[in-house]
Amino acid sequence: MIVYPAIDIYEGRAVRMTRGDFATVEQVAASPLEAARKLVADGAEWLHIIDLDGSRTGKPANLDHLRAIANRFTVKIQAGGGIRDFDTAEAFAEAGATRIIVGTAAIDDPELIGRLVDRHADGMAVSVDARNGMVTTDGWTETTSVRAVDLMQRLALIGVPTVIYTNVSIDGTLQGLDLAGTEAVARAFGGDVIYSGGVGSLDDIAALTKLRHRGLRGVIVGRALYLGRFTLKDALQVARDGTAR
Repeated sequence: MIVYPAIDIYEGRAVRMTRGDFATVEQVAASPLEAARKLVADGAEWLHIIDLDGSRTGKPANLDHLRAIANRFTVKIQAGGGIRDFDTAEAFAEAGATRIIVGTAAIDDPELIGRLVDRHADGMAVSVDARNGMVTTDGWTETTSVRAVDLMQRLALIGVPTVIYTNVSIDGTLQGLDLAGTEAVARAFGGDVIYSGGVGSLDDIAALTKLRHRGLRGVIVGRALYLGRFTLKDALQVARDGTAR
């Protein structure tokens, strides 16, 4: 299982927030580049970078930071935040994203998802963010009437290779995992799933490794790393071994 340390960028700063609430934004590093430098030094194989301005408004504002990180380090990057048309997807790819992440467009523009699958194949993923089982959009500010499991089935039919599942209600809380929700959406999707939300301990990562038969291929970790709950090195080891020491 791959560990994806997160760098969320808002107004040019590396930040974290709780439960998708922009009122809780707090800076966690001197800059996005410094955050990346430390994570790469600690052994990151991938980085998970989100342009929160783009997620909220639909207009990415931090591509220069993505480009600077991609130019400085050889680490692979999955990145998104505001990809709601084909040209913006191309801009993320050109800025250095190994894998582009699309969110709101999965609800608003299914045809775009199909085009991006054709264009990027394994180099794209769809982020399915849910609150109480219902999909949220526009940077988690809107809750739709679409069930996450139903969207997963649709994405599978379109040919999406990877989804990122986040239970927004526990994101950034460190309170533990939504294993039931993860199993439900993984069954509905049938492909590769990356989990995000509530990871607070190495035991959480170990628990996720047990879901491999459900298609779980990765876990995104943010606040726990920045607060020193565990190191990235230890997280990588648990993801490989399946046990927390």
